[in-house]
Amino acid sequence: MSDETTVSDVVDDLSTGSFHRRLLLITGCALCFTAVEILSISFVLPALIDSWSLSGVAAGLLGSSALVGIMFGSWFGGWYADRVGRVSGLQWAVLCYSLFAGLTALSLGFYSLFAFRLLTGFGVGWATTITVSYLSEHLPTRHRGRYIVYFEMFWPIGTILAVVLAWICLDVLATDGTILGVASWRFVFLGAALPAVLVLVIRRLEETPYYLASDDRLDDANARVQDIAGENGDSASAITATRSDRGNSASFARLFEPGLRRRTILASLSWFGINFGFYGIFIWLPDTLEAANVGGDLYGQLFLVAIAQLPGILSAAYLIDRIGRMYTIGGYLLLAGVFTFTFATELAGWSIAGLEVVHPLLSLFLASFFLIGAWGPMLAYTAELFPTEVRGTGFGFASGIGKIASISGPIVAGLLVTWGYFVALTPFAIGMAAGAVLILTWGTETKGQSLQ
Repeated sequence: MSDETTVSDVVDDLSTGSFHRRLLLITGCALCFTAVEILSISFVLPALIDSWSLSGVAAGLLGSSALVGIMFGSWFGGWYADRVGRVSGLQWAVLCYSLFAGLTALSLGFYSLFAFRLLTGFGVGWATTITVSYLSEHLPTRHRGRYIVYFEMFWPIGTILAVVLAWICLDVLATDGTILGVASWRFVFLGAALPAVLVLVIRRLEETPYYLASDDRLDDANARVQDIAGENGDSASAITATRSDRGNSASFARLFEPGLRRRTILASLSWFGINFGFYGIFIWLPDTLEAANVGGDLYGQLFLVAIAQLPGILSAAYLIDRIGRMYTIGGYLLLAGVFTFTFATELAGWSIAGLEVVHPLLSLFLASFFLIGAWGPMLAYTAELFPTEVRGTGFGFASGIGKIASISGPIVAGLLVTWGYFVALTPFAIGMAAGAVLILTWGTETKGQSLQ
């Protein structure tokens, strides 16, 4: 009926306030801790290469192990969120990655470390997929893009925490590579297990109004929006329209039906390009900077790289609701590819027309600025491409395909670095530029559109 009020009508009429800021903080903390989990291996790898005599391929496999888990966790987590619920999945996901991050500290060799990192990654992929859907389904259309990009700001905060954790464990407290006679790298993973306490906060969260309405729980959906409005000092209309097909349509097959096939392919290939660039560069970054001998303190440089990501995210938050998702993502990805290429040429000692165009560290800072700047809009864009009944499944599938690139990225870098940094880094610059072209030529703008 034309006079029915849908959940998107009601949510879009809500004002943003203290509820949304609190939710942003909770979900952002979950993302912050996943950054610590994922990036911790990059700081530990040099020590493991020395103590375990790892080959470049073996080190690359360890760097990719969590990413393999993230791929499967993304696929499972999205499906679970659509079938069982967002809150239940997020609780178990955070507990999963915290538990196995702690167990990684007990690894006895390559195989046990690989297995624990794989299971940690599974929990990370599971959690990340759900947090984006959960946050998106609480936000009015006019503010959704900006809030999702603000959510991404917690990633560089997590990167900074990872740098500080590694610096304390591997440098400040370590003596001859040990702390109290125990290998110092084990304390990095032990510290990464602390996010388990976040489960106590997540248990107090409630389901999203979109999910409740799609599950025909109309009274619960209305109670939810009234609670949100009340916390913001506002009021909400009543939802009168529900959908009864959620349980039958939360499947991977639905993603390839005519109405969604193009969006699924677009999101999957775009995530492939952005993941290939990010993980190919950043998993090996501590080792790259040390071997390249660009000068300065390693931890200080990595800290500055993370700091450079913050203005990148803020600038993307400004642009996403002004010029749209497509142009923000495409433009930032293209520039990330350009500065990754200049970083590669400068590490190789090359110049253009005899001139060093940009200092290597400045190129790295700019590549980091634009690459992470593109990531937040891509999160918002992907969540907006899929309807509620398959939002988690679609997001999880596309980001999982992207993790195939993140798995291969560190391995490709490990294989190619023997031929020099230009050869090792150029494929990542090309991958990001290709993702930019895909978004700009084949994308569908979602700015200003209500969630389906």
